[in-house]
Amino acid sequence: MVRTGSSTAPAAPLLARQAMEAAARGDAHAALALWQRVLAAAPDHPGALLSLGDAARRDGDEVTALRMLSQAVSVAPNLLPARCALANLLLHTGNEAEAGPHLETAQRLGPDQAYVWRDTGLFRRVTGDPAGALEAFERCLALAPGDTSAALGRSLALLRLGRWAEGFASYRHRWSVSARPPRHQSIPAWQGEPAAGRRILVWDEQGAGDTIMCARLTRPLIDAGADVVLEVPPALAPLFADGHHGRMLVRGEPPPPVDFQVPLLDLPGLLGLTPQTIPWTGPYLAADPDRVAAWAPHLPRRPGRPRIGFSWAGNPAHPGDRWRTPGLAPLLALLACQGADWYAMQVAAGHAELAAAALPGSVTDLAPRITGWTDSAAILPHLDLLITPDSALAHLAGAMGRPVWTLIATDTDWRWLEKSAKTPWYPSMRLFRQQRCGDWAGLITRLRAALPVTA
Repeated sequence: MVRTGSSTAPAAPLLARQAMEAAARGDAHAALALWQRVLAAAPDHPGALLSLGDAARRDGDEVTALRMLSQAVSVAPNLLPARCALANLLLHTGNEAEAGPHLETAQRLGPDQAYVWRDTGLFRRVTGDPAGALEAFERCLALAPGDTSAALGRSLALLRLGRWAEGFASYRHRWSVSARPPRHQSIPAWQGEPAAGRRILVWDEQGAGDTIMCARLTRPLIDAGADVVLEVPPALAPLFADGHHGRMLVRGEPPPPVDFQVPLLDLPGLLGLTPQTIPWTGPYLAADPDRVAAWAPHLPRRPGRPRIGFSWAGNPAHPGDRWRTPGLAPLLALLACQGADWYAMQVAAGHAELAAAALPGSVTDLAPRITGWTDSAAILPHLDLLITPDSALAHLAGAMGRPVWTLIATDTDWRWLEKSAKTPWYPSMRLFRQQRCGDWAGLITRLRAALPVTA
């Protein structure tokens, strides 16, 4: 027994070195296998706990990650990567109050470590402190000027604070975290040259909401004499078929010969947009009249009862969806207001929540009849109000000039700026903002008090 114990003890340092060497050469699988052996030999080895815990976090095994990272911090309180990894895990699992002290400790122990400030910037942004986030990202960049994640974070903080000239100047860093490389790179990029007589391909790059919001920015190019080709995903194509925003091209189809190309989210910066100069000349998307008429029997008008549509989830692929999507549960307090007819418009992600909820008879689920964005657009003219989180549906309602109340998390997107209940993007939209990270219940309480219906 003594021989076994004495041979096990020195095995851990050797295996740990081998694990670090495997990680350095990019062999993650071998490194994790070696860290498992380290942990078997030394159950409190902080490096093994950190590496395996962080791998579990990336794999979505939050229980294992929390156990291992907490143990790593316990046995090695000064191990900065473990503290930051634990803080990130806590932040992403809705435990912001516990994450903050770990980052404060990391700042005290490692003020010269760039990643500490990058993680602090993310925490401050998510919890509703864009000025603090900007400060943290700039401290990170002072220590590590090539940190593209911090550069993007700085850009987004500037944009959210309304400093759009500075923010858009570095918004190109979004490509450093994009899952897809930019398209059409064989075509010269439009960088603000005179547009008259030029054919410019403007192509969608982010979510449906971004495309709907920024499509209006093709009009300055068209008005300046450009021949604009607007590339959109197939699902959105019917909304842009009228050609008002340029000749519509469905993504995946070969573009015609063009002089320049530009991604849609570059236009705000190239056009010098500011929060005071967002163009709005009236609703710029419209529903098909025949479809509007076809939906009328499914949303009958009953005297004295407003028709209110609602949804509760955005695109789960959005990097901030963990914070911006409330889910159905917080909205149930609204549905208890019996003085209205409620219409659920949630499709795809999140719709399954409806089956498990006890709903009053005043709620109608429209999702089984919704086949795409043309149906969603055709429903909106029948509604007196739409209530939705920050999602493409909110943008569609705003672009159509329909009344919409949008639920805004503390980790709000840059376009919604700070504090105001109004947005220059959409005059018909009212913003209801979280006052504390994750507190959807408080937001819904304030929204319910504003409803034009009785309980």
